[in-house]
Parts: sequence; structure tokens; C-alpha cells
Amino acid sequence: MTGIDNDFGLKCPECGASDEIDVCADVWVRLCPDGTDVTAAENGDTEWTDHSGAKCCACGFGGNVSDFSKAGGQP
Repeated sequence: MTGIDNDFGLKCPECGASDEIDVCADVWVRLCPDGTDVTAAENGDTEWTDHSGAKCCACGFGGNVSDFSKAGGQP
């Protein structure tokens, strides 16, 4: 995809950055004596939807993933 630096077609609607978007995702972790370990979990999947929170670290714009997926005319 030309001009988009991620596999999800997401782009910040404010500054146009596509490589500095953070998404709040659910992830499975293994509980350990000294905390948690994401690599030890049997299910290493991460999940997020259009309603998950997202933030552009380039300019500070925040919203939902759906706010970013609509940027630049992307469905």
C-alpha cells in the first residue's frame, strides 16, 4: 500500500503518520512469581477492534482505531 507504513492501512487523520500509531490491545500473559510473561502464555494472540483506543505518537492525536482507518479515504 503506497504511503502507508503498516499492514493495517491505518494513518493519522491529523498529521498523516502511519508508523507511529499505538493501539490498546488485549493480550494473553502468563502469571509468574515475578510478574507476567507474554512469551510463556499458551495463547500469544493480541486482539483489538475498531473500537479499541489508538494514539498517534507523532502528533498526539487520540481516538479509536476507526478514526485512523478512515484517514486518507481508507475504508
